[in-house]
Amino acid sequence: MKQNKFLVYSFLFLIYGVFIFYIFKQVLVFLNISPINTTDNWQIYEYKKENNIIDKLDNRFNHLKVAIENRANNYFPFYIPLNELYQNINYQTNKLFYHNIPLKINSDQEYLFYNKDHDFYYYETFYTDDELEERLNKQVNFFNNLAKQDIELYLYLPTRYEITNLKDYNLNHYLYSFIDKLDSNINVSYLQINSISEYLNYFYKTDHHWNMHGALQGYKDIMQLLKENPLPNLEVWENKKQKYYGSLAKTAMLDQTYDYISDVNYKGEYTVLVNDKEAPKEFKPRKIALNKTNKYYDYYVSYYNGQYGKVVYHYFHNENKDNLLIMSDSFAWSIDYLIASSFNNTHVINLRYDEFKNNTFNLTKYIKDNHITKVLFLYESGSTMFDQYNYNFTGRVY
Repeated sequence: MKQNKFLVYSFLFLIYGVFIFYIFKQVLVFLNISPINTTDNWQIYEYKKENNIIDKLDNRFNHLKVAIENRANNYFPFYIPLNELYQNINYQTNKLFYHNIPLKINSDQEYLFYNKDHDFYYYETFYTDDELEERLNKQVNFFNNLAKQDIELYLYLPTRYEITNLKDYNLNHYLYSFIDKLDSNINVSYLQINSISEYLNYFYKTDHHWNMHGALQGYKDIMQLLKENPLPNLEVWENKKQKYYGSLAKTAMLDQTYDYISDVNYKGEYTVLVNDKEAPKEFKPRKIALNKTNKYYDYYVSYYNGQYGKVVYHYFHNENKDNLLIMSDSFAWSIDYLIASSFNNTHVINLRYDEFKNNTFNLTKYIKDNHITKVLFLYESGSTMFDQYNYNFTGRVY
């Protein structure tokens, strides 16, 4: 009997102890004594340029090793339900103190919040004002030096929530400062958002990417920037076969809101080379992978998969048109082939993958070798303005 009482008291102590700990922790956060939360742990294997069979085997081994480690971390029995329980307690206790609910710090040291009035997640940067100003000036100098080459340089910025003027603390003034400091021969535009309802029409509530409504508006803006006509009669549709809990929901480990993957009704006539070879079947399958056991499976990546260093589109019957180079991240995946429809050859370079991951990129030589006349930078706005994820444009692109 005493042993049963001990077990009951131990269980109650554990349950109430955790609850009291969270309340105490949030008081410390509210008083700026303690950080909001801990970081995520998700590894990406280091790609080595394959010069011989040893390099190929080394890449395969490292890819397998990291895949196993990630599965151990993310698919361990009860990993998701235990983390959901943890984050739900965190979320519920934070609701007592905050209007915009702080949830977590992600692996890039950004603060994740949930806006309970409008039901969406957003990030705030951890950089100080001085750091942002220093990073902005470094990026401006990079683009101004690049514009001295004999090319037409274009920048387009998809303005996420933290860059808009829709919240009390925002980086909107940096947007205008960035544009004002660019040389006049650089062509620049950005996604204009005038209300939260417009923002939520353009971006996924649970993911850091724009949805197809936002991507399509971005495509139209880019076509105007490039002085080209956009494709007519593009219609957006949602694939409602599968709920989508995006990257922000995955970081939060919360499922109180969800999205659906969206796309447009366009299939052009073109060929694609990926890393100078015929595109593999994994390249942009544009199909929903159903019945995944992981609730937080990344359907955006699996649907629009463009995780490759070099992609080249060649549109039929466009031989007399210019060649374009797009320097991009995953924001381009949903519209790069639409942009490419206005050009002969469109080269898409992503510094995060394959041979470019840990190497420099001789943009000047690439432009000359491939007869490129226009260069478009299409990155998440924080990357273009601040290099927030340390792609190191200045040190790697010349």
